[in-house]
Amino acid sequence: MEYPSRYDFFLRFKAIFNEKNEFVDYLLLDVSNNFNNIFGTKAEFLIGKKISEIVALDDNINYGIKEIYYYMIPNTKRKFERYFEDIGRWYFINIISDEKDYLLVFFTDITKIKQETRQYSLNNKKFDDKSICFIDKLTGLYSRDFFDIELSRLDTQRQLPLSIIIGDLNGLKLINDAFGHKMGDLAIKAAANIMKRAIRKEDILSRFGGDEFYVLLPNTTEDIAKKIVERMQQDCINNTIEYIKLSISFGLATKTIPSEDILDIMKKAEDRMYHNKLTESKEARLNIIKYVKQRLEDLSLETKEHFKRLEYYSLMLAEHLGLSDIEKEKLKLLCEFHDIGKIGVSPNILNKQEKLTQEEWEQIKRHSEIGYHIVNSTRQSLGVDELILMHHERWDGTGYPGLIKKEEIPVTVRVFAIADAYEAMVNDRPYKDKISKDDAIKEIRRQAGIQFDPHIAEAFANLMINEKIAM
Repeated sequence: MEYPSRYDFFLRFKAIFNEKNEFVDYLLLDVSNNFNNIFGTKAEFLIGKKISEIVALDDNINYGIKEIYYYMIPNTKRKFERYFEDIGRWYFINIISDEKDYLLVFFTDITKIKQETRQYSLNNKKFDDKSICFIDKLTGLYSRDFFDIELSRLDTQRQLPLSIIIGDLNGLKLINDAFGHKMGDLAIKAAANIMKRAIRKEDILSRFGGDEFYVLLPNTTEDIAKKIVERMQQDCINNTIEYIKLSISFGLATKTIPSEDILDIMKKAEDRMYHNKLTESKEARLNIIKYVKQRLEDLSLETKEHFKRLEYYSLMLAEHLGLSDIEKEKLKLLCEFHDIGKIGVSPNILNKQEKLTQEEWEQIKRHSEIGYHIVNSTRQSLGVDELILMHHERWDGTGYPGLIKKEEIPVTVRVFAIADAYEAMVNDRPYKDKISKDDAIKEIRRQAGIQFDPHIAEAFANLMINEKIAM
């Protein structure tokens, strides 16, 4: 086998198997010459010894081998960094399987690189004593790389039963869309703390991705792992981020016999987690939207009465125009959720009585896009997410986000726009006083062909004049 071209020294081991062909230990076969100079250890004294014998020796003798003992598993390929305190050096360690029974461990001195990185980090005030490779910056948990290493180390008979718990935070995209990534980060850290409080000191908790967490539990039966999951679930109920109830979907699986592939166990835990997520994530998203609506009512004058009046005017006009039942259902949802994106706008702007600045107006205009993303994430939107995005488009094409005009605008949106404008004019708002019904009808007619569909605007005006309106 060709050795890597860049390394400072290497160790070569042969795996030892028992009569049942089960791996039990390693035998050190060969050590590069400069190993003696670096560690001050006589290689000939170590060669021919089992790893279990070497690590039992005095630290001054086994140093450099004991550090990597737990990472040396048959058929393993691992790369990681380690600082050897006694010699004051950083090494990049590359563990490579040769043929079935052999393992090669290559050491590359990266002390200079680490020192340069540290100095750069100090200059930029970003230095952290924890290894960048092994620690997730946001949560302080172990990283995926560290989990992979520990999975190889602990995948032994003496650690059985070996359980894996996978947790996935529900509704993170919705939280980010509704409240911003700062709130999303708070939710991730809260989920990490919930899982951290439930596990034991010897367990390994890692953040795998944006919203995924993996827990490795050595010497843990499935029943005990289930109890740990139950503690996590109860902690979710007892903890919220401001007014958002956290929801984490869990899956677990346990390796009980040596012949089982640990990757199959991890896949089983993933499958169980995704199965639970099918129902739990939907409930979580609906709960978040419920909280968003309640929060919006608290922050603005968008009350339930406002939604009822808006729905009344919209459906009255839809009935007159002969819209289908599906279009009426979309109108109801549009009335309910059209301004949900305002949760992403500052309350000071929403309730400002003075004229908005251009920058403030641009923030207000973003609520259509924010609302689109919020409702889109529910996957139960009947297409109303796109209607929310368009609900401030104008007949003449000067609305926002400015994507369509005239008949390109869905008829439900054209109906809603007139009902929404009328409702806003005949009721008080922070930025203006209400006007009379007659003046509001005149304004609707004045904007026909400009802001509104001219035919629908005229139909609405006639309805309001000729019929008795209860609201």
